[in-house]
Amino acid sequence: MIESKGLAQVTPEESYGKPSHLFGLWMAVNVEFATITTGAIATGVFGLSVWDAVLAILSANIIGCLLLGLFSTFGVDYGMPMMIICERWFGRFGNRVLSMLTFLNGFSWFAINTVIGAYFIQHVVGAGLVEGIAGLTAVQVLIAIIGHDFIIKAEKVFFWFLSAVFSVLTVLTLSHITQLPIANPGKLAMVGGRSGAFLLTVSVMLSWLGGWILFSGDYSRYLRYQADRTALKRGVFWNACLGCFVSSTWLEILGAILGGTIALKTPADLFAPWLPAWLRAPLIIAIVVGTISPNVLNIYSAGLSALASGVRLKQWQAALLTGGIGFLIAVMTYRNFYRNYELLLFFLGYLIFPRFPVMAIGHARPRVSRLAVVNVTTAGFLAWLAGLLCSIPFWNQPPVFVGWFAVDFPRFGDISFFVGAAVAASIYLAITAAAPQSVVAADAGGT
Repeated sequence: MIESKGLAQVTPEESYGKPSHLFGLWMAVNVEFATITTGAIATGVFGLSVWDAVLAILSANIIGCLLLGLFSTFGVDYGMPMMIICERWFGRFGNRVLSMLTFLNGFSWFAINTVIGAYFIQHVVGAGLVEGIAGLTAVQVLIAIIGHDFIIKAEKVFFWFLSAVFSVLTVLTLSHITQLPIANPGKLAMVGGRSGAFLLTVSVMLSWLGGWILFSGDYSRYLRYQADRTALKRGVFWNACLGCFVSSTWLEILGAILGGTIALKTPADLFAPWLPAWLRAPLIIAIVVGTISPNVLNIYSAGLSALASGVRLKQWQAALLTGGIGFLIAVMTYRNFYRNYELLLFFLGYLIFPRFPVMAIGHARPRVSRLAVVNVTTAGFLAWLAGLLCSIPFWNQPPVFVGWFAVDFPRFGDISFFVGAAVAASIYLAITAAAPQSVVAADAGGT
C-alpha cells in the first residue's frame, strides 16, 4: 500500500516495528560506494596518510553518530517527521525556510549518490552515464513513493546482501594492498598542511552524516509505543548510532586506503582492476542496490521536507518531484565529480550544523524568550541565522569562496561547522531561558 500518512502525527495505536530495525536501516544506507568515495577524499584529494585519515574519520563519526542517535529518539517522543517537529524551535516561517533547505539537501544527495552509482555501472557494463542515472532514478522513486513500511522492509534485505558483498570486497582489497598510503606533501600544501587536511577531513565526514541526522526522526516515528518509553528510546538511540557508526567508519576507512593508491578523477577509479571475475555479477547488483538503499531515504525525507515547507502536494507527488529535480541535478553535475562533490558537502554542512544545538537544547527542556519583542521560536531561527553568518569568515572552499580567517590561517582547514554550531548555541542560550516547571509539564502533556 502507498503510504498516505504525510505529515500527520503517528498515534501509539498505529505504532509498529522494533528499535533493532534501525540498526539494519542505518547499516544499509551507508554500505555503498558513495561511502567509499567519501573516505577516499581524505587521502586522494587532501593528501593525508592513512593513519591520519583513520583518526579524522573516527573523530567525525563519533560526533555525528551520537547526534544521529539522539535525534532518532525525537521520532519516538513526537511521532512526526523531523521537519514538522522543528517548528517547535524555529517557528512557522523559520521552519518553512529550513524545510526548503532540507528539501535542497535531500535532492542534492540523491543526485550525488545516483551519479556515483552510474559511474560504476558504466565502468562494469559499459552503459552510458545518463542512461544509468535515468534507470537508477526510476527504481528509487518507485520505492520512495510506496513509503515508510516498504522502505524499512527493503532496507532489511539490502543490509544482509550489501554487508556480505562489501565484506568480500574489503578482504580482497586489503589482501592486494601491499603498502598503506603515506602523506602526500604536494596535496597537503594545497590545504594548509597536515592540520588543515585533518580538519577538512573531519568536516567532510561530518557533512556526510549531517543530512542523515536531519532525517533521522523520520524513520523512528512509527516506534511511538506507549509502554516503557524510556527503554524504547534507549534502544532507538544505540541501534541508530551503532548502525551508522559501524557502516560509515568501515567503508570510509576502506575508501581512504584505496584513495591514496590511485589517481583519483572519477568514482569508478576506485574500482580495482584485479577484482576476480566471479565477483563481477554480485558487485553489479551491489552497485545498484547500494545506490538505491540511501536514495530512497533521501527522496522520502526530502518529500516530507517539501510538504513541511508549504508545498501543496500529496506525499507520493512530493517524492516524485524530489526524484525529478535530483535527476536534473545529476545530469548537470556528473562532470568534474570530485570537485562538485566536495563543494556540495561543505555547502550543505554550513546550512545544517547551526540547527543542531538549537534542536538539542530546545528538546532537552522547553525554553522561553528573555526578550519581549522576540518569541521563543523566532529566537531559535535567529540563533541559527547568526551561527550561519558568523561561520562565513571560516569558509574554505577555493575557488568559490575563502573567508578571511581561512585565508590567514589555512592550517585550521574549514572549521565553519564548529563555529556555526557554537555561535548558535551561545546565542540561543543567551536570549532564551529554561521554561518554568508548569510550562514543561504542559508541554509534556501536549506531546
